[in-house]
Amino acid sequence: VDVDIVQDIESERISLESVLSDERFTVNQSLMLVNTIYMLPQDFKAEVSEYKDTTVFMNDCIMSAYEELSRAVLEKTGNKLYVSSSVRDREEQQALYMEDPLTATVPGASEHETGLSLDVYVARFSGDGFLRSKSGRFVNSHCWEYGFIIRYPSYGEEYTGIRYEPWHVRYVGHPHSDIIYNNHLTLEQYISSLEPGVFYKTGEYIITRQEAVESILTVPSGCESYVISPDNTGYYIVTGKLAK
Repeated sequence: VDVDIVQDIESERISLESVLSDERFTVNQSLMLVNTIYMLPQDFKAEVSEYKDTTVFMNDCIMSAYEELSRAVLEKTGNKLYVSSSVRDREEQQALYMEDPLTATVPGASEHETGLSLDVYVARFSGDGFLRSKSGRFVNSHCWEYGFIIRYPSYGEEYTGIRYEPWHVRYVGHPHSDIIYNNHLTLEQYISSLEPGVFYKTGEYIITRQEAVESILTVPSGCESYVISPDNTGYYIVTGKLAK
């Protein structure tokens, strides 16, 4: 996927408060980087809701994308996709870490505290065995088409510090999932590649990583819609979809 730097782009300055009442803007948590370096603040609140009366809670911004992914898995492979673990609070993460520190990460460093990540499986195939199923292979090869990535890919341990987890999908949305998957990146690599203040174009999207100075962000002009997410490194990532 080609990503080009855009020079001399028209932009506007907006306040984070004003975008909440502007229907062009969606503010969510989709691009938060969470690891042992960029840990969640103690007062972090995940924006989660129950998914379709299933008792499974997930971040609000991933609901429709997960519905599309699970429908595709059923249609393409004949298996129903299930979630074994979604959102966890800090206490639950602490308990898991104490039980198995080689697999679970420390509280504050787990994406499961955001509700943006899901551990998925199909009947008889879970964990490392997920890849032995047609469904697992489909998820690993095609989840990016639905806005998800394999958060800890086989090529990424050097950057993530975590071994390959083919069952752990993470929502980032379009076009970020397209760029990450097709360029064989980890989320760490991708976010660090976005130089603050620079505007990037890929397809019908403009992406920029900006610092909010006194709660003011610089965004590209002329987009029909925008998604703004904090990245948990001190910046916001703005994704503008160009008007047709």
